[in-house]
Amino acid sequence: MDKDYYKVLGVTKDASQDDIKKAFQSLAKKYHPDTNRGNTAAKRMFQEVRDAYETLRDPSKRQQYDMLFSGGSAANSTRGRGEFDGSYQDPFSRFNKQNDDPFAQFYRQNDGPFSNQFYKVFSEVFQHDVDVHASDIEIELNLSFGEAAKGCTKEVPFSAKNLCYSCDGRGYLANARKYVCPSCKGAGKVSMYPFTSICTTCRGFGKVIKDHCLTCKGAGVVDGMKYANVIIPAGVDSGDTIHVREAGNSGGRGAIPGSLYIKLRVASDPVFVRDGADVHVDKKISFTQAMLGGKIEVPTLDGKTEIKIPKGVQPGQVVVLRGKGLELPNQAGYFGDQHVRFKIHFPLKVNERQRALLEDFAAEEATKEQSFFATGNWSELIVENMKSQNFMIGLGFVMLIYLMLSKAVS
Repeated sequence: MDKDYYKVLGVTKDASQDDIKKAFQSLAKKYHPDTNRGNTAAKRMFQEVRDAYETLRDPSKRQQYDMLFSGGSAANSTRGRGEFDGSYQDPFSRFNKQNDDPFAQFYRQNDGPFSNQFYKVFSEVFQHDVDVHASDIEIELNLSFGEAAKGCTKEVPFSAKNLCYSCDGRGYLANARKYVCPSCKGAGKVSMYPFTSICTTCRGFGKVIKDHCLTCKGAGVVDGMKYANVIIPAGVDSGDTIHVREAGNSGGRGAIPGSLYIKLRVASDPVFVRDGADVHVDKKISFTQAMLGGKIEVPTLDGKTEIKIPKGVQPGQVVVLRGKGLELPNQAGYFGDQHVRFKIHFPLKVNERQRALLEDFAAEEATKEQSFFATGNWSELIVENMKSQNFMIGLGFVMLIYLMLSKAVS
């Protein structure tokens, strides 16, 4: 009661709740310990600002504060801080009573660094039992490229903890004798000021059993094998993980089974190369097919299909088959593309007839070029070459060098 909370927040005594809230937010941001590391004065000021706000934001607390603070130092000397709200109770006074909750009557008001809401939230957290889960299992599963591309169902075996067949996972026989838990005296909860938590000895049951199952030694589980039928969605890739809930280790003594995490490893394919949802395929063709064009069969994920070879196709040229790629698991209905890259095969040996035909073809090509220049059509050839991409890039570099030299000289 030795602090004027209105002055601490920098507001008048008739300030509204909005003014008090705004003042608190501004000062709390200014003096917060995270932004003032090592500054003890800021930490102390932050504490005062918080205490002031906890008091003045509540109308009933504010009314009590105004009444007591206006009484002067005499009232302060006769009334201790612990008597401020008139409702403080010793949290330990009722610990010895069976099933009595110390938080039911414990509401700490303006006494200490935390507000009522803090104790309310944490008491609820520590009072309620938290579900106990068995441990998870992580395994790896190898898939072929086709299985990953189209999806499949796999039966996956793995080592795991299974429920004990002797006690059905209880950890003790059905006729085993139960004793009162020595830690919590049968309450199922233990208290450590100012929190209450589940007893770890009996796990909240209030009873313990000393005659454990001889098969599982009281754990409720034994080592064994498990089998999981897992649906592999189409389009998965190496590194993807499939989560199967409650398929991991079994939970003995009432615990919830753990999860199974399956990390996928997809083998490479001799034909298809994956790039996200797209696939790439190389297709060899003869140099005559490249020159004359035609049709050829290429493999796809759905089987073989026939595509057209453009006349005069160049080595490395690509034909795109739309929608012939992969369907990704998180993009149902969308399929990638298949890219077919042509690789032209030139024969290492030719027979006499083929050689003669090629020599005739070469002579005809030479004669054609000579006549082209002789008739004055060489200018058309130059113009045609000037339209090429390489010529334009070269011309651009020349212009850039010219401009740089001109600038340097000037």
